[in-house]
Amino acid sequence: MPKLASSATQAELITYGQTKTGFAPRSDSSHPMCRRIRDPRACSTTQTAPSCCGCGTKRRAPSQARAPSRRAKRRRTEYDPEACHESLFHTWGAKRARSALPLLPAQTPRLESDSDTVPPGIWRDWTDLGAGPAGLIAERLLSDDVADYISFRATCRPWRLCCPTDPRAHGVLDRRFHPRHWIMLTETCPAPPYWRRFMNVNTGHCRDVRIPLLRGHDAFPTTEGLLVLLDRFTSVVRLLNPFTRTATNLPSAATLLTQQELDLSTPFIRLLKVTGAGLADESTVAVHFGNIETVAVAKPGDARWTVVERGTYICPAMSFAGRFYCATWYDIMVVETSADHHPPRLAKVAELASPLSAMKMDTVHLADIEGELMLVDRRLVINARKKIVDGHGSRTCTVYRVDLDARKIVPVRGLGGRAVFIGLELAVAVSPLVFPSISADAVYLGFDNLLPSWLDNSPIHLMDDDTSERREFGHSGYGPLGVDDHLSWFVAAYHDD
Repeated sequence: MPKLASSATQAELITYGQTKTGFAPRSDSSHPMCRRIRDPRACSTTQTAPSCCGCGTKRRAPSQARAPSRRAKRRRTEYDPEACHESLFHTWGAKRARSALPLLPAQTPRLESDSDTVPPGIWRDWTDLGAGPAGLIAERLLSDDVADYISFRATCRPWRLCCPTDPRAHGVLDRRFHPRHWIMLTETCPAPPYWRRFMNVNTGHCRDVRIPLLRGHDAFPTTEGLLVLLDRFTSVVRLLNPFTRTATNLPSAATLLTQQELDLSTPFIRLLKVTGAGLADESTVAVHFGNIETVAVAKPGDARWTVVERGTYICPAMSFAGRFYCATWYDIMVVETSADHHPPRLAKVAELASPLSAMKMDTVHLADIEGELMLVDRRLVINARKKIVDGHGSRTCTVYRVDLDARKIVPVRGLGGRAVFIGLELAVAVSPLVFPSISADAVYLGFDNLLPSWLDNSPIHLMDDDTSERREFGHSGYGPLGVDDHLSWFVAAYHDD
């Protein structure tokens, strides 16, 4: 007698229906046990009312049936097709299966209506959702997070066909595909070429994305999640969506340089350093070049940049609700573009509480906090009672809500339970519910090299006088970075190599 495989192996092969010689029955099989079986597909371990199998012998009802012997089971197989699976398990020496194994797609029972439910343990073809459910899921994912929408499309071809739109078929300025809640972390350690890590500030999830277009470019992030790329050799500016990989070319920034600036020995890459960028409207990109104190706008396909403001000190600029905002020594400004062929200009939105002082190194920072445009006013207080650091005074922060309708700033208490990281070029707000190691209603300073090192770098708590452990300015290089360190590097003077 030939040596048989183990019981567990036989049970698995039979249950999954794999067609190996000697294990799975076929309709034309010459095996003795299947020679008299008329329809193997009708095999089932479930027996109903007593019936005749064609041999003239009636079977007992299931309630009256006794446990048959092995010889009886072998003899019954030749006349009873309904006992096919059960007899095969026992004939080949396999014991009763411990748990129901999933069926093949061909063996999956079809549901007659949408109200039918799939029994537990039954395999279901999730790719066959249909255009209705799959399209609804894709629509909701797109409205919430474009990264999840792209992952849904990449799962399988049926789901991709049910998605309403293809991100690559639309331009980079289409706001539906902007990864608004994603930020590109600054690399603090060597990483694979052209790979960057992105973090969702609303959920804390991270994704590594390969962006070959970063080669030879400096990258600056925007509040829409887009990247403004500056070519180090040609000074051409590009706008890139890192998740959809759609990009568009903008004019060369070298056209913004004056003859006096061209005569300088400073490299172009330093003169044209981007310190703020975003959308001024649905089709216009605004960029702030801090070293030449210039705000300019352009559209895809334009031959030159249009200068909006030159020679005015501009504090960190950002996009909010599809418009480009910035601050000067005295006011909060917005870039206004009109469709009646008037040149773009800076318009006053609101006045600051008091003018900024360059000697005291006062700064203001715009941030989007829960859909509101907020202003963090950071001032140096001499001989303050709260805390004195090396006799130089302390920094205090006051938070204002920018009322765009009333054109004024309104002081508010706290940050609504959130924390904000501020730097000389960027600001980002996060929730301590997502990042428990971060304090609520606190202002964290970025690791900017222009901030005086003698200043206290610990978080500024707005709701009380509690102080946290003093944070190290920068990173010593020992031990892993915390999430607050990564965010402090992100809002610092940004220069991605």
